[in-house]
Parts: sequence; C-alpha cells; structure tokens
Amino acid sequence: MRKQESTTPKRASKGSLQATPERILDCARDVLIRQGYAKFTTRSVAAAVGISPGNLAYHFPSKQKLLQGVVNRMVADYSGQFEALLTEGELQPGQDVRSLVRWLLTDTVREETVRVFRELWAISLHDESTRTAIDNMYDELMAGVTELLKRSYPNVEVRKLQEVVQLIAFASEGSIALYGTRFDRAVSHEQMIDVITQLIDLYVPELGANRSK
Repeated sequence: MRKQESTTPKRASKGSLQATPERILDCARDVLIRQGYAKFTTRSVAAAVGISPGNLAYHFPSKQKLLQGVVNRMVADYSGQFEALLTEGELQPGQDVRSLVRWLLTDTVREETVRVFRELWAISLHDESTRTAIDNMYDELMAGVTELLKRSYPNVEVRKLQEVVQLIAFASEGSIALYGTRFDRAVSHEQMIDVITQLIDLYVPELGANRSK
C-alpha cells in the first residue's frame, strides 16, 4: 500500500535553511501569477527562491503539495483579514458588513487576485486535488465568516447569515469574471458594490441595526 504523503514540510537540510516555507510559498504564488500554471513547476519556483529543486523538496516534495500550500496560505490570509474587519471595535453598527463587502469586492478585481484565481479555476477543471482544495477553500472561508458574523449578530438566524455570506461570495467570484479584465460594463463595478450592500440591508435589516457590543 502506498504511503500517504505528509503535508507537513520536512526538516530542511543545511542548503535549504534560508528558504523558509513562507518564502517558498510567496515565490510560488508569484510564479503562478506571473507565468501561469503551464510554467508552474518545482524547478521554476526553486529558481525564483534561489535554491535547488532538491532543497525545495525538503519542504514541498511535489508540485501538488506546493500548490496545496499556496491554496492553504490563501485561506489563512483571507481568514485573518476577514477576522480583522469583523472584529474591529470602532466600527459602527452595520459598518462591519459594509466594510467586508467593499473590501472583498475591491480585492477581487486586483490584477494579482484575478490572475491567481483564474489560474486556479483553470487548473481545477483538470486536476482533482486542486478542485477539492478550491472547493474546500470556499467552504472554509464562508463558514469562518459566518461564525464571525454570529458573534457580532447573535440575534440573526444562522441560515440568514449563511445566505448573506454566500451572496457576498457569489458576487466576489462574479466580479473576477466580469470585471477582472474589463471595467467598462453597462453597470460599473462601484455601482454593483452599492447594489450588493443595499440587497443585504433589505434582506437582513438587523445587520445594520442590531450589532452586539
């Protein structure tokens, strides 16, 4: 029976001590953004880091593990930023949700975000492990944001919070497709941000009025 590969980075040899997993993942994401998945190899990432492919393998033994690491890093980064937005004590009632919508829908049309997500979407159509990782990423992020909103709005039904979070996710991924490379649509991206915010206010008015202190 084939031994399952561990996702935990291996102990580094002397030659790879300067190449931390964090730096490798930073460079891997940059290679994916700038060169695309066609040129995303352990060799190209190792070259970007400035180490040998063998040394990179001490941390990430395969291309799949490296890509999984990039996705995991994205989940951690977004989760941290969501938590910072939704737990900021100085925000006024309802302002935390508006800030979340505006920040997320603005971030989704940044060139780097558009490039990395479109690459990951394309990869996921042909690679089951990447597809699973991306699906899990969306589920983890939506569940995490829902949990954060529950803390601020304990009187709002969980189902409604889940629906609001999924609407925001729906809009953010749609923004990548519609506005990632073209802004001159019949309705501007800025107008759509306002529309999404207004829809949330209409659907769950409590999000703008009953924030728990």
